Amino acid sequence: MFDLLPARSGRILVCGHRGHVIDGHENSRPAFRLAAELGASLCEIDLRITKDGRLVVFHDDILDNTSTGTGLISQLDYAQIAQLRTKARNGMPIDGQPIEPFEDVLAFCRDLGLGLIVEIKDKFEGTAYLGKVVGLLKEASMFDRVLISSFDYVVLRDIKRFAPGIRTMGINYHRLVDPAAAARSASMDVMNTDYPQFAPDVAEGLHAANIGVSHFLPRPEFFALRRGYGVDYFEEVDAYLRAGLIDMLVCDDVGWAVDFVTDCGLKVAKLDPAL
Repeated sequence: MFDLLPARSGRILVCGHRGHVIDGHENSRPAFRLAAELGASLCEIDLRITKDGRLVVFHDDILDNTSTGTGLISQLDYAQIAQLRTKARNGMPIDGQPIEPFEDVLAFCRDLGLGLIVEIKDKFEGTAYLGKVVGLLKEASMFDRVLISSFDYVVLRDIKRFAPGIRTMGINYHRLVDPAAAARSASMDVMNTDYPQFAPDVAEGLHAANIGVSHFLPRPEFFALRRGYGVDYFEEVDAYLRAGLIDMLVCDDVGWAVDFVTDCGLKVAKLDPAL
């Protein structure tokens, strides 16, 4: 299993959010391949389930925004979805890619040497969904290279009960009163805090409980206007990294994140190729 607390040894995991997505691709092979080439440790992907029970890698519940199709994924069989191709969310011209089954993406990213953060987005009852996820991870020899993530902490609690040994990450948009207590309630291994809610005391409390700290940053251009007004959040992130407060940066632009970590005098953590 890869280290989820690498900041203790001056290293940082860099995660490509849906891969390296600034060229218009997301949750597809070009995004994952480029993330690996640029030096990512992991990629975050999103799971959806089709009408006939196939898990596919796609962010939205509807096809309309980022594919050539329309409608709800949950109302279509995989054979129908397999005929479609991806399109860029921002209108950039790209070569459309297949909407791939989870097992194919697992194998592809395993061969690239990437770990994965697998976000479960669907609502479901019982453990059949979790059983599909865990079974495919084991078949692909990716069980030890994956974090299961969700905004739904009940899902994270339940998958730990269903598959002891699996590791999880809770996604958090808020400034919690006691982040470590929230993390412990779901037995999570990592908690991600999105900008702008991150603060040093969040990281310190999580680290005191041996819970990894992840921080999601918007794209660098998001901060450009603010920097023009004299507010430079990157200076704060630099200080957080140098102080060992962050174990993983999650960003759309993998190349920028890798360069930022290096400029801070730190190393990007790599997964053990023997995993």
